[in-house]
Amino acid sequence: MTSLTPLAQHYLDRFDEALKSLPGAGDRHVESLRRQGLDSFAALDFPTKRIEEWRFTNLAALTKAAANEAETIPAFPKIEARFSSPHEMVFINGRFSAEQSRLDDLPVGITILPVSQSLGQGSVLNFDETETRSLVSLNTAFMQDGVSLHVEDGIILEEVLTLTFRNDPSTEHGRHVRNLITLGEGASITLLERHEGTGRYFTNPVTRISLDRNARLQHYKLQQDSKAAFHLALVDCEIASGACYDNFCLSIGGQISRNEMRTTILGEEAESHLNGAYLMRGHQHCDTTTLTEHTVPLNNSSQIYKGVLDDNAHGVFQGKIHIFPDAQQVAGDQLSKALLLSDRAAVDCKPELEIYADDVKCSHGATSGELDEDALFYLQSRGIPFEQARKILIEAFLADVLDTVKHDDVRTLFETLSTAWLSGTQADEE
Repeated sequence: MTSLTPLAQHYLDRFDEALKSLPGAGDRHVESLRRQGLDSFAALDFPTKRIEEWRFTNLAALTKAAANEAETIPAFPKIEARFSSPHEMVFINGRFSAEQSRLDDLPVGITILPVSQSLGQGSVLNFDETETRSLVSLNTAFMQDGVSLHVEDGIILEEVLTLTFRNDPSTEHGRHVRNLITLGEGASITLLERHEGTGRYFTNPVTRISLDRNARLQHYKLQQDSKAAFHLALVDCEIASGACYDNFCLSIGGQISRNEMRTTILGEEAESHLNGAYLMRGHQHCDTTTLTEHTVPLNNSSQIYKGVLDDNAHGVFQGKIHIFPDAQQVAGDQLSKALLLSDRAAVDCKPELEIYADDVKCSHGATSGELDEDALFYLQSRGIPFEQARKILIEAFLADVLDTVKHDDVRTLFETLSTAWLSGTQADEE
């Protein structure tokens, strides 16, 4: 029998003790689900590069030590980017903070609760015996809290609803939040999901989203964890007829970060849009892995991701569009571009189309390279200093993907953070 990694064994050894303080303690059904998740995780361990979907991301820096003790991670200057939202749900080290949250003014028809308070009100926690993703199983076993959000039919929220997750190294067992988001027929909301923290920690959020007919969800994510953090996130989204899921992730934090997105299009005239930008320097590693499944005819999807990599940073993009048999008249587009600011920076790209229908319109592409020297020379010849000219070209490279952020205030926030990163004032708290 193959031995587990030290961190995986650490989880198994401490499960019984941790169980006493986890939500649902004493509930036999919840405890059974957790033990099933633990057994599944024990059989799988943390993902390794032998798994195709993880071939470019090595988690040894996370899993090699049981206690995951602190290492020296270079800090970058800190910036502050303010964003005002009248509705905010805050989690500290994986647990809901009522004191820091603002949820009183949400309109009727929107129900939002911490998962720790809603375990008995629906399947906010479940175990799928066919699940092969070990981090989902680990999340099931150690889930601490999360967001349970339901928007009733026809409800439209104009303001942004912010979900903030703050972390530090003060607690063991990582941060394992489970979010369940459901939108009824014709409902529409905008979510801003923020991840931030200080020091070294491991966060493993799992989010399940279900959109009913003609629902609209704009889901924006800011991954701004500390440079010593490990952020491994997964989102599963099911999209019914006429519904639209619009996602954008800006990643600027983490020692190792991964944003895994799976969208399943279940109805005609539905849309899935997965976009994002990642800005990495030092020895940061950022992995974006997507899968969009077209199961029926007459729908469309798009994916656009752009990365800027400096120093020894490493980027990964693995994107797949899967078109099922008989899913005719489907459009699916995918594009990945990376800008390398150092000859030590690197990116791995693996775009895929898996098509089992003949009446489709699909495209994919991936490019990486350095700044255009001719354009840089042209700007300098017009009297623009080298660093400013360089910044102008990088901002132009990012502009079109940032323009996919439809909400003006969120787009301004992301542009501010991107500009600050380019100026060398990357946000971080160590």
